[in-house]
Amino acid sequence: MFEQTTNLLHQLVHEKTVPGVSFAILTPQSTQTSVLGDKTWVPEKSPLLSSVSNLYDLASLTKVLATTIRLVQLHEKALFDWNDEVIQYLPNFKHETITILDLVTHASGLPKSIPHFVIEKPSDVMRYVYSAEQVKPAKEFVEYSDINFLLLGYLIEALAPEPFEKQIEQHVLRPLGTKQTSFYSADPKNSVPTELSDKRGLITGIVHDHKAFIAGGNTGHAGLFAPLEDLLLFADAFLFKGGAPLFSRQSLDAIRENYTPNLNRDRGIGFDLRKAQDHFALYHTGFTGTFIVFDPVTQNGLIVLSNRIHPTRNNPLFLEKREEIVDTFLREVNQNK
Repeated sequence: MFEQTTNLLHQLVHEKTVPGVSFAILTPQSTQTSVLGDKTWVPEKSPLLSSVSNLYDLASLTKVLATTIRLVQLHEKALFDWNDEVIQYLPNFKHETITILDLVTHASGLPKSIPHFVIEKPSDVMRYVYSAEQVKPAKEFVEYSDINFLLLGYLIEALAPEPFEKQIEQHVLRPLGTKQTSFYSADPKNSVPTELSDKRGLITGIVHDHKAFIAGGNTGHAGLFAPLEDLLLFADAFLFKGGAPLFSRQSLDAIRENYTPNLNRDRGIGFDLRKAQDHFALYHTGFTGTFIVFDPVTQNGLIVLSNRIHPTRNNPLFLEKREEIVDTFLREVNQNK
């Protein structure tokens, strides 16, 4: 089962598209995990730990494994409606018609980034977010943007009076029983390094994303570190337990709905959606080289953790191969039904 997907994942390492990879393929019958390749190439070559405990900077997987989950929990408590305007809860936000659903589906019209905006201290991050001008009207185009999820992180703090990270620890990580998942930083001894940066050197055990790094934590778009073994707990909730212990099966069904059916991309609550025959599978990526596919309908899942930006982010081949892997996995899900 999943021979083609497994071969492609092995090729990532053998063809040196990435230094190493930790991955899991989950089905109702079994969970296959594998760790292969190197942890670093510079300043010297060193192998990954043979266990599933290598700590990865998850980058934008934070958006779905932390921010989205916490939002869904707060929605279950009836603290907001997806169609509420953001300005109701964040009065410093200046775009009156943008809704929470627009942010969570990346259909807000806010830009992917603000060129030449200098972010050097924590207050610059919030100033960056609130200064963003719409480049398109809301609900007309899906444009993936960190700004959307930084705002959602602020929204979570407005809805519940505790810091974002503390809420994630109490209401997401603790119920799941994660052992090593953390925010902003992780044990450097077991951390898989990311980029070799002119300013920061070899980034190891501290968040790679510049905005999250400067903010110092509590960011809704990036910052989560985790090993493969902890991500298996997230997959278990999405694939086999109907959302428990995180949220209800009804909420899981709502996450999988397509809220942008007539736009350029299909988006659920937080997740990208990939067509899997007569339904959508949940999909998301992280800049550092991480990606997940959860298909709650067939109960099949794929978790891939790599450091594709080591030693440099100049690695477009990985992006091509990632798409091939996801397409192959979903095709093999269908063949194995």
